[in-house]
Amino acid sequence: MANPRQRRKLRSGSHKPVHHSRRAKKLLKKQPPIRGPKVLQEAWDPRKTVRQNYEALGLAATLNPIESGGTERKLSAHPAHEEQPEASSSSGPSTSKPAAANGVPKGYGKLIRDADGNVVDVVLNDEDEEEDAEGMEEVLDEVPDPTEDDQAAGWVGLGSDPRKHSPESAGTHVVQALEHLSETRGGRVPRFTSKGEQAALRRLVAKYGEDVEAMAKDRKLNPDQRTAGELKRAIRKAGGFAELGKAG
Repeated sequence: MANPRQRRKLRSGSHKPVHHSRRAKKLLKKQPPIRGPKVLQEAWDPRKTVRQNYEALGLAATLNPIESGGTERKLSAHPAHEEQPEASSSSGPSTSKPAAANGVPKGYGKLIRDADGNVVDVVLNDEDEEEDAEGMEEVLDEVPDPTEDDQAAGWVGLGSDPRKHSPESAGTHVVQALEHLSETRGGRVPRFTSKGEQAALRRLVAKYGEDVEAMAKDRKLNPDQRTAGELKRAIRKAGGFAELGKAG
């Protein structure tokens, strides 16, 4: 190690390496709190991502129809298993491979060579080619659904049993509470003028009356050099010329 400072660290008895798991716990505790209604804070799961939390609450994480990064496949969205064909009855075990129309038995291939012995083509059984084309779909269908297993169901869904939290009923009460909250808090939020700004506007109105252009040119009473339009909006917000003209 060429850096002298790093060598002194290794020789020093006070230096201790950082415990990464402990550091990860500290960083997890330092995560910013969820700023929103109380019902949303209680229903938010910090172990899930933002998209997973929104889906659990029945909300849309984004309004963009083309989502980046792809989407997770639902565990309960597997297609129904197709009915297995009935096994053909046979009088005894047969070891011979059935041959197709091209003369190649099932599970085998035929090499076509030229005059020099080089392989120029490979002929497969027609049934094998169909099985290769449908191989991926059959593999996906054969994957068992963990939600149907009593032992595996508790391990999926980030610690929650997906059978108890179906997508149709998840987060319904949260959405209803948010809708009720948005209806009760409708309307514009009232704005108020601070006492310091009221005192400054009172001095301007007492000196110039309703002449906003003269107020904008006064450098002493208008130190921020607000324009005539800004002063007019501030006076309207404070209650108008009549309200500011009263003795404070």
